[in-house]
Amino acid sequence: MIRNVAAAIAGLVIAFALVLLVESLGHAIYPPPADTEQIRTFVLTLPVGGVLFIGAAWATGAFFGTLAGALIAKADVRAIVYAVVVGCCVLAGAIAMLIMIPHPWWFTISAPLAIVVSTYLGMQTASFLRKRRTNIE
Repeated sequence: MIRNVAAAIAGLVIAFALVLLVESLGHAIYPPPADTEQIRTFVLTLPVGGVLFIGAAWATGAFFGTLAGALIAKADVRAIVYAVVVGCCVLAGAIAMLIMIPHPWWFTISAPLAIVVSTYLGMQTASFLRKRRTNIE
């Protein structure tokens, strides 16, 4: 049980650390305004590359957080549950951000889909790696 809870926590830490890292790279290329009131306008006028950094951050965090959570968890079936928890937390954070700060309409639709796909791919990759590890041993 402790290992499974640790899996979810580790997955969340990895997911949100990667989101922060990739978004920071985007902020280095497309510096946001210092005034929080101007951020809403800034995001709506951000070039496509800047918006894609945000989506890439969320998708990367969902994939690797889910992968880590699923690999650390004890059993394969339960691993999926903990991986889904990580993916749902990333999705919830993204939806909250989409509600608080308006984004382009196409991004508001595609970003949550990218997170769901990334979560699924992370779970599939973890399942593949678990089976491969079992076959090698």
